[in-house]
Amino acid sequence: MRKLVTLTGGVLFAADRMESSTIGPFVTLSIDTLLTVGAGTDFRDYEEFLANALDLIHVLARRGAPVSSHYLSAARFQASIANGAALRRYFIEQAVATSRTVDEEAAALLTLAKYLVDVSDYDAARSALQRCSVAMSRVDEAHLRVDHAMTLGMTYYFSEPETSRAHFESAITIGRNHSTDRRVRQPLAMALHYLGRLSADGGEPAVAIRLFCEAEAFSDDYLTGHGYFHQRIAEVLVDHGSLQEAEYHLEAAKRTFTIVGEASSGSHVLHGTWARWFVRAGDLRSAVDTLQAALQQSRRHGVPRVELILLAEMLRVQLKRRRIDAATLILARAGIVYLRSESVRGPAQFVRQALTVFRRAVRMLRTPQTVGTVGPEARPLPVRCPCGADHDLSSLSD
Repeated sequence: MRKLVTLTGGVLFAADRMESSTIGPFVTLSIDTLLTVGAGTDFRDYEEFLANALDLIHVLARRGAPVSSHYLSAARFQASIANGAALRRYFIEQAVATSRTVDEEAAALLTLAKYLVDVSDYDAARSALQRCSVAMSRVDEAHLRVDHAMTLGMTYYFSEPETSRAHFESAITIGRNHSTDRRVRQPLAMALHYLGRLSADGGEPAVAIRLFCEAEAFSDDYLTGHGYFHQRIAEVLVDHGSLQEAEYHLEAAKRTFTIVGEASSGSHVLHGTWARWFVRAGDLRSAVDTLQAALQQSRRHGVPRVELILLAEMLRVQLKRRRIDAATLILARAGIVYLRSESVRGPAQFVRQALTVFRRAVRMLRTPQTVGTVGPEARPLPVRCPCGADHDLSSLSD
């Protein structure tokens, strides 16, 4: 990867003597390579790499070459560093502004809607999707229809689960009918992933874990997505499966995020799942330490939704420790963060979202039946991981 950074600098130096038809694919291939292969644990040159890539995009723009897709690649790269960063939004808006075809415009608007969901601006996300619908009315592309239905489902996930489910199921129906189109597979994978999360929220862990595995089969080659797969599997197993299988997927997620340089919401949420694992193992001190470090990072990166998830995990641990004073402070902090970041416009929608969040929080805080599985009174566990791995930690070092 160090050589790749050097190569982007070399292409930039020689750009005046290179065709745009060579530079454009090189930019896309470079970013895709970094996101697919990963840079490794010692790579520290992300800023230099991104700066070189952006300078090459500017060269293409000055020449009048298409650049919308390149800005989306830059936004995808930025998302792994800081999911809710203003720089990510800037890249996406540049992609919208420089789009030349319906496909480019729709792809950029879909990406903008996903960003707005990430920063909890659901109304704005639906407005972007409405603009996307207008663009899509001029074409009939299955991958756009699947992505649109899936993204619309994302905008309702935190407020209206059943509405969200209907949109995900619509995306899956369209996607399955066009699954030979490789452009369809990733939005189809995301719809299956979110349907799995809804199943987990609804107390159906076996259904959830099956959907996560099906989503992984359709997912693209980007390492961050594979990291999320392991993380979601671990979330189910840590409450309803074996500690050994949960640990395997936690370590796999950690290793994957490290290789790709994921420093955004994924790595922060992973710490929350590790804390659950420590609680299951009876190590409450490690759970608190893990959560404190993760909370500091999420605040530093300005990721309020992740902070809420981590605060809920910390509340669970402190209640288990019978630290009512600490739990009270956590509830107060969570209330402030929620009102600042996750509240929505309009009293009716606010109440619906608050009730949805409350129900999920109660279900999360409830002690699962599998918690007493360490020691001589261990009971059989109801959920086994169907991913096909042998769940041997030593295999992760290969």
